[in-house]
Amino acid sequence: MTSGADVVIVGAGIIGSSIAYQLSRHGLGVVSVDKARGPSEGSTGASSSICRCRYTHPDVVRLASHGQGAYGHWSEFTGLAQPRARLHRVGVLWMLGEGRERVAEDLRRLSSLGVAVEMLGPDDVTGRWPALSACSAPFDMTGQTEHVCRPGDAFLFEPDGGYVDPVSANQDLIDATGMRGGEVRFGAEVTGLVKVGDRVAGVMLASGEAIEADLVVNAAGPWCNRLNEMAGIDLRWTLTPTRVQTVYRPWPADLGPLPVGIDAGTGTYFRPESGGQQVMVGGVLPEDEEEIVADPDSFKRVPDALFTEMKLAAFHHRVPGLEPRGRVSGIAGLYTINREDVHPIVGPTSAEGFWVANGFSGHGFKLAPAIGSMIARSVSGTGTDFDTDVPMELFAVDRRPIDVAVRSVLA
Repeated sequence: MTSGADVVIVGAGIIGSSIAYQLSRHGLGVVSVDKARGPSEGSTGASSSICRCRYTHPDVVRLASHGQGAYGHWSEFTGLAQPRARLHRVGVLWMLGEGRERVAEDLRRLSSLGVAVEMLGPDDVTGRWPALSACSAPFDMTGQTEHVCRPGDAFLFEPDGGYVDPVSANQDLIDATGMRGGEVRFGAEVTGLVKVGDRVAGVMLASGEAIEADLVVNAAGPWCNRLNEMAGIDLRWTLTPTRVQTVYRPWPADLGPLPVGIDAGTGTYFRPESGGQQVMVGGVLPEDEEEIVADPDSFKRVPDALFTEMKLAAFHHRVPGLEPRGRVSGIAGLYTINREDVHPIVGPTSAEGFWVANGFSGHGFKLAPAIGSMIARSVSGTGTDFDTDVPMELFAVDRRPIDVAVRSVLA
């Protein structure tokens, strides 16, 4: 059996579904295939889905801002009258232990790129979020160094930032693609590529069906290397499926609101969850992104006991009034980390008819709408509303590594 489309996207997580939707709204016929049983079974379902704009590279700042613009106007962007997802604008508070001059420099830089930012003092922080400590002294988790709290001088705050439920956003994009005539299939594993000479001309499914297409886009997340091998391309980028962990615990209502927090002093990030009834806590240290997984189909999907203990202890330092009681749960998922510069590779490869959108290194959710726009504009040659004007060449396969402040999720 053979069918056809203008473009086949392999992978229907947040990146693949964003690409599929953007292509369909640019007037192209798309089929997205995914071997999972349903949406968000891969990286997307375990995403922290934080929307923030503070990045090193100015064009990545703009991409994150364009993505945030889509999430912030989600019904208009998707065309869905009642979408499941929305951007919870609780703001993003950067607690990096930096001095006032450094924070002011970041404020000027981000403001010049159109990002809404504020500089807060320690009293501003505790006034807005009474549960938070404004301590900026590094917290030694080994206990070998006695900790003496010292309020920070200044903190960067992104008032328009926040978070989105990733599963809801993924499903919304799938529904929106269907409304525009696109097709998303689950339980559809790609076992080979259709080739005409040296050109990739479609995919072969485990069912025996061939889907012919002018273009195949690899958005397979942690499984991307398998598809790249099928295409016979030798990328010079090291893309590693990497296990990352997050922990959830109850958040008492009497402690008041929480922002999204990026907390270098304790090596954690945190954000509200479940309508503010829980808090999600994860890690931002380099060692939190080092566990490479050989088989993306087989890895431990719950957090380690030591990770849970250490991160919650660190978070309790940030929220000293939080009682150490309550049911703790968590999840472990996969980032696909580009070890050279922790930024994705997007666009054409040496195999004609085969493009990639791989290696998002934990940045995928916030960039997804803009990445879909990049690809759709390049394929269709047309533009529409919510498009980014950042060129796809920024993430080209043959580019040089991007210079970043740190090679981690905080790049």
